[in-house]
Amino acid sequence: MAGNTIGLAMESALIGTVLDKYEIVEKVGEGGMATVYRGRHQTLNREVAIKVLHPHLSASTRNRRRFAREARAIEHLTHDNILTIFDYSGVDANDCYIVTEFVEGKTLHELVDERGLLPSEIAAVLALDLAHALAYAHRSGIIHRDLKPDNVMLRADGAVKLMDFGIARFLDESTVTMTGALVGSPAYMSPEQALEKTVDARSDLFSLGTLLFHLVTGQLPFTGSNPSLVLRNIIESNRPDVLELQPGIAPQMADLIECLLQIDVEARLDTAEQVAEHVAEVLADADLDPTRPEWELRGFLEDPDGYELRLRIHLDRVLLERGREAFEQGDHLKAQRLLNRLLAFDPEHAQVLELLNDLHRAKPPTSGNRRALWIGGALAMALALFTLWLLRPEPAVVVAEVVEAPDLEPETLVVVPTAPVDATAAVAAAPQPDLQPVATALNLDTRPPRPVDPAPVVVPEPVAAAPGTVVVRLASRAWGDILIDGERVGRTSTRNEVEVAPGAHTLTVRSPLSEDWTEDFEIAAGERKSFNVSLTRKPATVVLDGFDNACVVMRDGTALGTVGTIGGQFRLAEPHVAHQVDVTCPGGTLDSFSLESKQPGSRIQLTATTP
Repeated sequence: MAGNTIGLAMESALIGTVLDKYEIVEKVGEGGMATVYRGRHQTLNREVAIKVLHPHLSASTRNRRRFAREARAIEHLTHDNILTIFDYSGVDANDCYIVTEFVEGKTLHELVDERGLLPSEIAAVLALDLAHALAYAHRSGIIHRDLKPDNVMLRADGAVKLMDFGIARFLDESTVTMTGALVGSPAYMSPEQALEKTVDARSDLFSLGTLLFHLVTGQLPFTGSNPSLVLRNIIESNRPDVLELQPGIAPQMADLIECLLQIDVEARLDTAEQVAEHVAEVLADADLDPTRPEWELRGFLEDPDGYELRLRIHLDRVLLERGREAFEQGDHLKAQRLLNRLLAFDPEHAQVLELLNDLHRAKPPTSGNRRALWIGGALAMALALFTLWLLRPEPAVVVAEVVEAPDLEPETLVVVPTAPVDATAAVAAAPQPDLQPVATALNLDTRPPRPVDPAPVVVPEPVAAAPGTVVVRLASRAWGDILIDGERVGRTSTRNEVEVAPGAHTLTVRSPLSEDWTEDFEIAAGERKSFNVSLTRKPATVVLDGFDNACVVMRDGTALGTVGTIGGQFRLAEPHVAHQVDVTCPGGTLDSFSLESKQPGSRIQLTATTP
């Protein structure tokens, strides 16, 4: 308690004082590692933010030197989406502080607290700016290490600013341990951070995936009653599927989040540029341009309810059109994902329900549908058998003809069976006086026979055969949707086992970054089948534009042929790594292209510099 009192007193004592040439005006925030003040540059009369590290971090000369080194490394980061650093304390200063631009607005954490969760498209707009900021920093060799909503500022005009680059690295190298809860935010850490392994840019991408999960669902993917449990769940990937929590988010946004949250760094996207490309596709699918006035982030910050209402009306039209187009083009999976999103908004959407009915009629029977058809067929067969039983012919009745035997005692009777006749006709034709004594003697009931109700037929309910189990294992620990007969039934990252009805099926594993893996199989009741799946990245296509057909194309030093012989294009089987392409033309001209990491499945155009 005494320590806290001293700390508060020191913070209060700074207000009104001057650090170097910066007057401290007021305290505006505080975190686990620093206190933030609004300040003013005395000479330039410029409003600034001053982040002063807590005294226990800046107490030693060694820490001050390390902090200065990190500050020098990040002071050159100049990007619209990165908080600008103006100045930092010297090695000999008593306090370690950084002076940055002052942002009038709120943190992303505050926005989520207000709204609970954000629409996919708003999350995509934020993700696009954050991906651009990370891509710029990563190219400069800087990893953030502590990406979380508290470190994202939203300026009133809609500008997104990523803060605190380098601070987490400074803490990693300091003597501060996790017990001080200062090395980073456990819930946003990557598995490699949690395991204290070497991290690279893909660690920031995992944290970005966690942040996006939080934005679109309103809750964190990895939780626990204490930091140790949170870290354990991160390491073991114990989390729900994003679509299970929020089925109304954009399908491509769900795919992106699942990809970024893979434990294996090789299964994630490789660069922030690729993340930006995926996010741009999310916005394009929604026909949303955030640079247009009606869709600017500023409009959402000023009137979030009105913005969301306009967005909902817009999505109702666009998703319905895109769903109908996908259905007409035979892409039933895409159509169903788009239309299911609309149903999450409005479960009674008449046009969507009509389209889904058409879609289900057009789809081949799935494993669940086959079971329903089998049960229906069994019931129909039982009904047919019952009908045949009711219409069966009456059995023949043998009527006994009674005659006297002359050689026997007077009252002795002999019963001689005759040919089968209709029972009713026989009784009607027989002389009643003659039959009465005989009937009495035989103790027979002479009343007309009562109609007997047929015994009820109990149709046994068909016993459904026990389902089989399909187990999908990915050799590369990548991820993908699991489809049985074209219907999505799970995802490899969260549900590797699925039940299917006995019979013939088609298994597909689909990822937006890889070629589809497909195999036909048959499975018996109760059988368990395992499939080891190795996904192949989608190749990128390089298109050569403006080159003469006689120009020779070299890729990484290997001749591919002339532009004409290769049809003016070729494929990159490994788009995620850098490549060198050289095109030499007969006139002696040479065009060289260095291709950085590209998104699998992308299209790259190389244009001749000399016509």
